[in-house]
Amino acid sequence: MAPAAPVWGTSAASAIATATAGLEGFGSATFEAVLDRDTVSRNVGGNQVKLLLDGVNSFAERDAMIAGAKSSICLQTFIFNSDETGWKLAQALADKAKAGVKVRVIYDAVGSSRADPKMFDLMKQAGVELRPYGQKWQVWELNDRWHEKHLIVDGQASVEGGMNVANEYAWGGTGQLVTSRGATPTEAWRDVDLKLQGPAVADATAAFLRNWSKLGDPVSDADRAALFPTLTPVEGGTKVRVVQAAPTSTTLDHTAERLYVDAISTAKKSITIENAYFLPPPEIRDALIAAAKRGVDVQVLTNSRTSSDMTEVADAARYFYDDLIDAGVHVNEKQGGTLHAKTATFDGQFSIVGSVNLNGRSTNLDAEDALAVEDPTVASQLEQRFAQGLTVSTPVTSDELKHEDLVTNLKQWALSQLAWTF
Repeated sequence: MAPAAPVWGTSAASAIATATAGLEGFGSATFEAVLDRDTVSRNVGGNQVKLLLDGVNSFAERDAMIAGAKSSICLQTFIFNSDETGWKLAQALADKAKAGVKVRVIYDAVGSSRADPKMFDLMKQAGVELRPYGQKWQVWELNDRWHEKHLIVDGQASVEGGMNVANEYAWGGTGQLVTSRGATPTEAWRDVDLKLQGPAVADATAAFLRNWSKLGDPVSDADRAALFPTLTPVEGGTKVRVVQAAPTSTTLDHTAERLYVDAISTAKKSITIENAYFLPPPEIRDALIAAAKRGVDVQVLTNSRTSSDMTEVADAARYFYDDLIDAGVHVNEKQGGTLHAKTATFDGQFSIVGSVNLNGRSTNLDAEDALAVEDPTVASQLEQRFAQGLTVSTPVTSDELKHEDLVTNLKQWALSQLAWTF
């Protein structure tokens, strides 16, 4: 059963103040202690990280990792489509399973409802272990979705981020255009993944196995040992947290939301947020307003109604922009092709990359995951990426919002009442 709708119009200032009390800055002992508590995660050093900008880079990296797999492949995705990209991956996984690699796949049955069952049969017959989450005919659980994404190979390297398995993600950056879920393509999709190597991969593996065990028998002790090889830290390597959020869990509920609130409330200079569906709940919205009012340069890049593959989200989001913009938050709407990234940077030091949409679904309904990365180089690369995105975006202004017609305002208000489900 879906949870009751939150009161989206009320202030959450007291909750924010409690959650972020005592924060001294990114990397400080108090900041880390708060994140330990609020995100039920640990800060693990000694890692190597590599941003994978757009699908052309991410899927080339994924292909190479899978081709080189020797013992295990763990894949979780929300969408596993049976288009060119999906069939290519299915065949690669099937070939690896036939070669003796232990291949485990989790996919969301509703997110993957467009897929041809023959693709899953191909993998199953080759020895791939498949565990779908939910059933597309279970309409009473339609809102309860798993939106996490993991690709973990040999327990030593993983790809984490926002990309699903479908042409619109894999072809991003190649100039090949794909019409998907109602969007009109004018350019390739824009998205970000991150390749992780080092000790934090064990936490990504643990997140995958928590989900695997919810869908059937847990892996054997022998298999589990093989999934957790010794991972030697790199001296001076990057500190990474793997944050898993699960609304149905008593311990992992709202962890991604708290990660964002804590980071926003700690920032002293700058915040950039690039997010496909920017419809944040009151806690995050109030934190952004408070940050802008204390002088932080807060910049947001999200979809316009014409670029979004979910136009109802863009309409509902604009209903909540007034307070943000009046406080000094800069909201920019992308023009052209769909933006699907879920990234953020804070003070040029701290970054978030993952599957977390800043909307009601992420807060109340969807299981998500994110990497919290302490690395100025990663933050700088994401800030450069953000700046490039601004060149194909249009700022939203107070004057523009005030002069929207009555029909538009009524539509936005009506959709805003369902914001907790988008």
